[in-house]
Amino acid sequence: MDIVDSKIAILFRSFSKNEFEELENFVKSPFFNTSSQITGLFQLLKSDYPQFSTLDKKRIFNALYPKEEFKDKKIRDLFTRLLKIAEEFLAQLEFRKAELNFNRLVLKQYAERNLERHFSSKLKDAETRMNKEEHHGSNYYFERYALLRTRREYFESLKAFGKGKEFSEDFSLEIELFNDYVIFSLLTYGVHLEIHKKGFNFEYEYVMLEKLIEYLRQYPDKTDPLMNVLLHLILLAKNPNEESLYFNIRKELDSCKGIFEENDLRYIMIELFNYTKLQSLEKDKPEFRKDNYALLKESIEMGMYPKEGIFLAESSYITVCATALQEKDFEWALYFMNKYKEKLNPDIAANAFRYCMSVYEYRLGNYSEALKGFAKVSLDDFYYQLRVKNHQLKIYYETAKYESALSLIDSYRHFLSANRFLPEFVRVRFSNYVNFLSRIVNIHLGGNIANIPDIIKDIESINQSEIENKVWLLEQISKLKA
Repeated sequence: MDIVDSKIAILFRSFSKNEFEELENFVKSPFFNTSSQITGLFQLLKSDYPQFSTLDKKRIFNALYPKEEFKDKKIRDLFTRLLKIAEEFLAQLEFRKAELNFNRLVLKQYAERNLERHFSSKLKDAETRMNKEEHHGSNYYFERYALLRTRREYFESLKAFGKGKEFSEDFSLEIELFNDYVIFSLLTYGVHLEIHKKGFNFEYEYVMLEKLIEYLRQYPDKTDPLMNVLLHLILLAKNPNEESLYFNIRKELDSCKGIFEENDLRYIMIELFNYTKLQSLEKDKPEFRKDNYALLKESIEMGMYPKEGIFLAESSYITVCATALQEKDFEWALYFMNKYKEKLNPDIAANAFRYCMSVYEYRLGNYSEALKGFAKVSLDDFYYQLRVKNHQLKIYYETAKYESALSLIDSYRHFLSANRFLPEFVRVRFSNYVNFLSRIVNIHLGGNIANIPDIIKDIESINQSEIENKVWLLEQISKLKA
């Protein structure tokens, strides 16, 4: 077994310095570990942390069992046991975060031991903590229900059967709280499924959700403000032309945004961003374009950006930069590029930053600097090839280098037709772009100017989502027409 690539080594390298020190105390605790060999194994690994480049199985075996003949299985078993202890430590890290759950579990133990005085005191603490909880999500709704259930079951058990009438009201409230948990959870799944449906062309039949929507429409008092946001978001996804739903959601969200748990709020912001993006592109509505950019900045500043593992997604970094520059928000774009490049995967950060800075120079009209920057961008990813060629074409056109533009268009067409990894919708989008640009360039090189109205009509007839740089193309041919 190669230590450096073992599961335990990979896990240990993911720990911060403080976490690793806590793990050491955890391993040494006799409550969690009574094996001196496991403790010894940890100390050996600690001496080689974090590279784990000098240890091997035989060295470890000889250190732990100096008088025994090497047995591979014995070492593998020790690693498995240490991994299990490390997993228990991970569970403890999560357990610390779940204070509401912690209180309820302590109450269950007090109830089992029939410690009424302890139970009552802890119950008061738990209820106070529940009332102070700032963020509400599925876990919050569940814990409200479960806490009342734990209370009712214990105090009811202290009464003779049939004499717990005073708990009937609690039982009714308990059912209502359980309903809140179910409704919120189903609505949350509904929002997630709508996002997957659009992003991954994923079809689903969620009969329970449809029945729930009917129920909530019939009994609107069964929802709270957070549930209303989720419900209206689902209805908006199903009926995108009902723009009033969008504005209702924005109003409702402003009143309760700080209450949502981060993950739920992230999905809500993604769905609103996607909706405003489509409305601004397909319906050509400036107010939604403005809102789309506002949502983008708001999400970023709240730390709710898409991630790839622990890093800011590269595509999101580029999209945010491009959008800010398109909106001529140059100061914020530069701030974002510099601050958030540190949140990218270090392996791709420099290339992404270089590309975005080149786009920044292009937007400022510094064409020479932009071309120098684009020439240094690594094109290992085909998306970078598309992006760089896209901007190079714009620069050649805007600087009247029409022959260079035609030459690049030819190579661009070859790339689009030959690259088998390109998704078809991407191929169509960029093929339309270069084909129309070619027609416009040919007019500059002596083509018939009478073709301009037909070119404009053809561009306008294509859906925004099926052509790259539609607005830019129309702007350029409009200048030519003038």
